[in-house]
Amino acid sequence: MILARLGRMAYINTLPVDLGLVTTPLGSLFSWHRGTPTELNRLLADARLDVSPVSSVAAADRAGEWLILDALCIGCRGEVGSVILHSDVPVEELHGRTIAVTAASATAAKLLEVLLARHWKIEAELVPQDRFAQARLLIGDAALKTAQSAASGHVYDLGLAWKEYSGMAFVFGLWCLRRSFAEEHPDEAWALYHLLKASYAMGRAAAHDVAVEAASATGLTETTLESYFRKLVYVMDHELRAGLDVFLGSLGYDPAALETFGEQG
Repeated sequence: MILARLGRMAYINTLPVDLGLVTTPLGSLFSWHRGTPTELNRLLADARLDVSPVSSVAAADRAGEWLILDALCIGCRGEVGSVILHSDVPVEELHGRTIAVTAASATAAKLLEVLLARHWKIEAELVPQDRFAQARLLIGDAALKTAQSAASGHVYDLGLAWKEYSGMAFVFGLWCLRRSFAEEHPDEAWALYHLLKASYAMGRAAAHDVAVEAASATGLTETTLESYFRKLVYVMDHELRAGLDVFLGSLGYDPAALETFGEQG
């Protein structure tokens, strides 16, 4: 029996949440699809998934169709490690130059735009990731590897830059549930909500195992990855929600339109 169609990030950043499900018999209750944030955003929007981690900007775009699981997020209170601007020159020298932007994350791209305009106060041309540029927006495992191995250039962590600019925490991703799925299959929706919370509790209790799995996937050291996972925050709280609301408000969204599903919703 399949309870739901579940999305899973193609990167290691959600391993602490979903490893408990995918490595136990509970995983057989779901059909899984791995993808980048942009791919998962599209699959959930097309009703080809029922629940998935998605970009926070996509959640705002689909506020009328999706519900936010109130217990979980992908956030940080400063440095994030896996969303970076890697530049050949200091950021202040990027004025009038080009930045290659990955299409894999709507939130990272929008955050970069906000930081360029309001924090660094420079105007740069954003071009597709396959174009030559003086700087590159990187996310996920590629960002982690670049931050660890870059022998030249300048690395700017966007989570830290947001903290320096706003003084607030940041939410890159949210677990969202299709509203229609919750209405048509409430028992399955609640079961999934509690299973994801339990899976995160398992991941938290097995932090070393999570780092070992991540090291196998990326080639980075377990020590590096343990440090990385300590930077990430997976439980939504008032500080993270406040940062999310300020970010979405800066893009013209009404944060109040995001409705939650769960014990706090």
